[in-house]
Amino acid sequence: MKKLFRITVLLITLSLSANCYAQTKNVNFQHAKWKKILSMAKKQNKLIFIDCYTAWCGPCKMLAKKVFTQDKVADYMNQNFINFKCDMEKGEGPKLKEKFKVTAFPTLLLVNSKQEVVHRIVGAYEAEEFLTYLKEGTTKDLNTLALQKKYDNGERTGEFMFQYLRSLRLANQNALESKLSKEFICNLPKENLLNKENWNLIKYFLNDPLTDAFRYIVKHRTKLAKIVGEKELEQKIYKTYDKRIMKFAYFYPQEGSKFDTESFLNLKSDLMKGDFIHSSELLTRMIKTEYARQNKWDEMAYTVQAAMDLNTLKYYAGKFSFFNQAASEMAKASKKPNLLKMALAWATYAADNEDRVEHKSGYLKTKADILQLVGKADEAKKANQESANADKEAEKKGTKIHSIPMIKMGGK
Repeated sequence: MKKLFRITVLLITLSLSANCYAQTKNVNFQHAKWKKILSMAKKQNKLIFIDCYTAWCGPCKMLAKKVFTQDKVADYMNQNFINFKCDMEKGEGPKLKEKFKVTAFPTLLLVNSKQEVVHRIVGAYEAEEFLTYLKEGTTKDLNTLALQKKYDNGERTGEFMFQYLRSLRLANQNALESKLSKEFICNLPKENLLNKENWNLIKYFLNDPLTDAFRYIVKHRTKLAKIVGEKELEQKIYKTYDKRIMKFAYFYPQEGSKFDTESFLNLKSDLMKGDFIHSSELLTRMIKTEYARQNKWDEMAYTVQAAMDLNTLKYYAGKFSFFNQAASEMAKASKKPNLLKMALAWATYAADNEDRVEHKSGYLKTKADILQLVGKADEAKKANQESANADKEAEKKGTKIHSIPMIKMGGK
């Protein structure tokens, strides 16, 4: 019996030791000069994986701590590559940084013994996604170098262009990706925009709503919806418009920058003429932010009030936030009694209709601030208490929104 007990304890101990070992694997990074690394790659006929990092790079540290220590990652990398970490600001780093055109961190390279970049990944990813991108680097039709050669040789099918542009995005070559995607998509025969083989290109790379290609898709969306699905198409159209509107909304005047009035007016015209289900919502948001940017508070007030009276935001998920923000902006910008009265109505509407306590708390605070401005101290006190109660409830539920101080734009 004692012998059986000892054997059981020994087996458990060995099992625990094995488990501990399995969880503590690491990528075997070589600590040698670049010349030696090249020699090893030639001798073993392997690609070189280079982790281009800096001491101050947070995502680089995340990779080192949470990705390179995972068994599946370590096993794959140790088996297939000569692994090399290099601080781009020390030793041979600056020279290699220039040689391989490293402009962001982390940059992860697969380099052959001829010192050609076979594959480039920029950014930090979780283990599964990282492995997917890394394995593409050893796939002859998907690695960066192979795709570039095909493009240079004139390959231009829709499926190929999707893979090529995707590789440029993964490599952080944003300017080239934008230029080539726009050239290719906008030069397609219009009827080809409705082909299924080009849908992924349109979905991920057609991001300018002011192109003839995008306008054609909007106009013929009923036909394309039958091919790719109505929901997916509507989301694409909406997100494309929304991103451009947000760009207008968050325009910040800096030296050398100028508000793109022509594009604003063109987009406004498109939405006014369009019959897209979200046209009224998008147009309302667009005009509201433009009046606020120009400090035209009377005009903004009537735009927001019209949105409430006509329910033009009925499909907008951020409807209550819209009215709360408008109320907050008005309270800070204007002392006119009639405008403050309207702002109070917007804030009250947002606070009364919002079900999520973490948001309701902020809306009640806006309402309280405006009540204080219009001389209704008792009602302001009550609204502040309701805001505090909602805040406590959100804290208890674990949904409280913790604000992050904004970095001063253009400051130090």
